[in-house]
Amino acid sequence: MSSTPALEAMVRHEGRLDVLCCILDGGPLAAAQVSARIGRSARLVGHWLDLLDSFGLVEKIGALNGGEPLYAATLDDHPDWVRAAVAKHRRP
Repeated sequence: MSSTPALEAMVRHEGRLDVLCCILDGGPLAAAQVSARIGRSARLVGHWLDLLDSFGLVEKIGALNGGEPLYAATLDDHPDWVRAAVAKHRRP
C-alpha cells in the first residue's frame, strides 16, 4: 500500500493515533473501552474507528457479549512510515 494524502491525513491525526495506540497496547477492544481509556466520547471514538476501518488500519474481529464489535489494529500491510508514526505517538 502506497502513501496517499488521505492515508497520511488519517494517520497524522492525534485522536486517531490515540485510538490506534490504545488498541495496540490493550486490544482487541470495543469502542466503549477505547473511549474510556483515552477520555474521548464513545460517539467520536466510534467515528474514528469507522474511518480507521475504511483504511484497513483496524478490523472488526469479534464482538462483546452485548454485540459491540471488537477492533484489532492491522498495520502490517501498511508502509513503514505508518508504523513509525504510530510508534512515535505511543506512550511508554
